[in-house]
Amino acid sequence: MFIKRLPVFIAGLAILIGLLVVDSWIFSHWLNTTYIQWCLENGLSIGVVTSLVSLAWDEMEESHTGLISPHPFHYIGSCLQLVGLPTYALGTHLKGNKVFSAPQAVFDFILTVPFFLILVGVMIIWIVVVVPFQYFVYLICGAPVRFMLLSKRQPVAQLKGTQINVREISKDEKAPEGWWSASIIRKPIAITNLFVSLFFLMANLLIDKFKILNIS
Repeated sequence: MFIKRLPVFIAGLAILIGLLVVDSWIFSHWLNTTYIQWCLENGLSIGVVTSLVSLAWDEMEESHTGLISPHPFHYIGSCLQLVGLPTYALGTHLKGNKVFSAPQAVFDFILTVPFFLILVGVMIIWIVVVVPFQYFVYLICGAPVRFMLLSKRQPVAQLKGTQINVREISKDEKAPEGWWSASIIRKPIAITNLFVSLFFLMANLLIDKFKILNIS
């Protein structure tokens, strides 16, 4: 089974590596910095922003774990869906709102269009610049969440005054009345991006420490 999927895996990996090569050339020739340096400097912010974006769509946040998939093609497809969903949603609202009788509607429409175009441009840049290196970051930082998703159990909790009761139930079992799921993987993308933020925080601290040692 793995042998049959290997060509697809390699093809997806080749796409990501190709984008990394293009990004490296763009950053070194046009932006006077290296792609790796830019990623290290902005990885923390990217992790926070990606987490906030994923939280905007609860269903995608809870079930679309392809965003942290180790399979390159699954990851690429999920990222395209993440970009496609808000684009489709915005287009639907623009198309469905054809009432321009009120002056306020015309004014709002004129301001909405440039914001829409800016958002689409930002998402295209995200696909080209952020997605390639984010795959390799998620490959590392997403490992704890991917492992915990294999668990057949989940913790549930109940608050009673100043006390908290906890117990385990089956992953597929619904929490009893008065109890709530205390699993940290209810929001797998948000938790992964928390690990991403910690990863880049530690990486930047280590880099700064080495810089100080080299100067001294």
